[in-house]
Amino acid sequence: MILPPIPAETPEEPRPARPRRAKADKDRTQQRILDAAAGLFAARGYDGASITAIAARAGVSRSAVFWHFSDKSTLFRETFRRMLVPFVEEVARSLEDSDPTQRLVQLFGVYERFVAEQRPAIQAIVRWVIESETLRASLREPIFVLHDQFARDVRDALLPLYDEPEHAEATAMGIVSMLHGNLLLAILDPDPRKDRIRRAGLRRVVARVLEPGERGSR
Repeated sequence: MILPPIPAETPEEPRPARPRRAKADKDRTQQRILDAAAGLFAARGYDGASITAIAARAGVSRSAVFWHFSDKSTLFRETFRRMLVPFVEEVARSLEDSDPTQRLVQLFGVYERFVAEQRPAIQAIVRWVIESETLRASLREPIFVLHDQFARDVRDALLPLYDEPEHAEATAMGIVSMLHGNLLLAILDPDPRKDRIRRAGLRRVVARVLEPGERGSR
């Protein structure tokens, strides 16, 4: 009995990468919604930025906004979180320098660049925290998580310069508090000249703190 020849296998055509494309589409849609939300939250505040207006600016339906973010408060928290991502990433890169003093200088630079780039959003956040108990409660956790992490990064930059870890921690907390104070003063009194003087003054204080005679024996 002669068997028929086995037909040659034809190579399978590659399947379209639907899951990958679907994820890319989802990410793009979410980013459009977040960009629209960030602009409207900053301009109108939480209560004044309606889901309808956010959807219209993003070019999506109201149902798409709810599908991606479930509710307005979730959208607000995610908008705030995404705004902080570049700051957190740049802080992480600045910590790669092994010289403690240089790391501290870089941390200052990251903080000041972020404040300059995000000034309208930061002003809006300060207003929300002051005016709305609901938003104050919503923002409290992410704000303090970011504050505590940045203070730890400054402390870690100072640790090689101090014999006692608690001295490094106290100094770091003082430096971060002065940075925050300068930020609030810049919002309340946006005179560029005064802002430059305040920042230069803080750097002089930090330079003095870093002098061996001021921080004690190493």
